[in-house]
Amino acid sequence: MNNIKRFLLFLLILFLMPIITGQLPFPNNKYESVQVPKEQKLVYASTELAVPEKKVLLVFTHSHEAYKPIVEASTGMKEVYNEQLNIFSLSKVMEEYLTFQGMQPKTLPVDLMTELKNQGKTISHAYKVARPFIADEIALQPYDMILDVHRDSAGKKTTTLTVGDTSYAKMAFVVGMEHANYKSNLAYAEKLHATLNGLVPGISRKVMKKEGEGVDGIYNQDLSPQMVLVEIGGIDNTEEEVTRTISVLSEAVAKVLQES
Repeated sequence: MNNIKRFLLFLLILFLMPIITGQLPFPNNKYESVQVPKEQKLVYASTELAVPEKKVLLVFTHSHEAYKPIVEASTGMKEVYNEQLNIFSLSKVMEEYLTFQGMQPKTLPVDLMTELKNQGKTISHAYKVARPFIADEIALQPYDMILDVHRDSAGKKTTTLTVGDTSYAKMAFVVGMEHANYKSNLAYAEKLHATLNGLVPGISRKVMKKEGEGVDGIYNQDLSPQMVLVEIGGIDNTEEEVTRTISVLSEAVAKVLQES
């Protein structure tokens, strides 16, 4: 009997030994409680560089060029020149679309045809009258692109593009060839022309190279290699058509400047 008791006691000790030793303060038996935060916010250092807004200067050398449908809707008169309802009055619309595309636009704050009149000069002197105003502005700050905005004298058939149920005022570019650095201006015009037609095929008619008798030949483009003369629509285009085209032009300008 005693042997049996001893044997049972021995088994009990073997059973209890791991429990007892686990409670002893041995170094290997210590466990640290790790507090896991319920919410953890990770903060990463930004690797993106701030991209400065591209600056675009809008110039309206022939500021009183007008669209007949726009003038007629307001005054009942069919005029292609108007002191109020003209291409210069669309500058705010252009600024809004360029801003929407991430550009920083500014309109040269001079009604150049009124200035021309005040100086007693004819429209043939328009570019000479505009020149010092443009030169002064670009001396104040650099611009990534300068757009001299005009309205073509051609009629509706030439200057209108219809895509499905939507119509646009077609564009054309003019580059003066009579100055040493015209190739830079030409490259910008051709890039815009191609980009526009990539967005809306056929919206840009052509890039016209001008030199010789009867034309200005420079168009103040010698002041900046990024200066481009663009004609938006013609005398018969509507406000809706012109506005749609301004939207497409703004997108094209943004694309060209982002790639440059």
